[in-house]
Amino acid sequence: MQSSVNFSPAADFYDKTRGGEARGRRIAPAIAERTAKDRLILDAGMGTGVVALALTDLGYSVVGIDLSHSMLTKAVSRVGQTAAAASLTALPFPAGSFSQVYSVWVTHVVGDLRKGLQEVHRVLEPGGRYVVIPGMILFDDHPVSRIMEEIQSRTAEADDRAQRILPLAESVGFTAVEVGELDAATHEHSPEQIASGLEQRMLYHLWAVDDAVFEEKVAPLVRELRALPDPDHPVKRQTRRQIIVLEKRG
Repeated sequence: MQSSVNFSPAADFYDKTRGGEARGRRIAPAIAERTAKDRLILDAGMGTGVVALALTDLGYSVVGIDLSHSMLTKAVSRVGQTAAAASLTALPFPAGSFSQVYSVWVTHVVGDLRKGLQEVHRVLEPGGRYVVIPGMILFDDHPVSRIMEEIQSRTAEADDRAQRILPLAESVGFTAVEVGELDAATHEHSPEQIASGLEQRMLYHLWAVDDAVFEEKVAPLVRELRALPDPDHPVKRQTRRQIIVLEKRG
């Protein structure tokens, strides 16, 4: 079984390459629509705290956990001392501590996802909700996007889209009450910028790829990016993410 991914190596560049606080402000309303402002909420995998900050600005009380001390240091600077270093698979809370939990771009990097879901189920009270925004990306049909989708399929170890999460969630006692999609996010980068980022291993699922595997699976697609017309010219693309709402059966 694979290990959960610790994002400490990305702490210094994560916000710059993943949208930072603007991403938090874009995602938080979708979580707010599906949760209650007057109840404490757990951010399970809070990273640098951008979503927790946006929810705090909306009036929520948020506590969080993350596997990476380096990411938590940045989260604490945003939301204060309301975070603990912990794994989704071993939450440091008693059973029934929360009525609502969320995870944004987390479940694809959990080594034992069934155990993680089981832990969230344990810390929720009966009828409590777990809002999940998976990490796996849904791409548009732009030529750049098709290449990025192929890179994701070749190198990402875990698929956390609904088709995988729902059977695991149901097996530990959850019921799915919603499976939908967030509004599309627009990106504007040149193929050359993306190619350079891939070579610098900016994507988490490239960190552990050795040079031989990179040369076999990724380098040909990097060359395809650079072979596109006007590779230095920024292009607009859209990506989408699912949103899944699970409820603990009473």
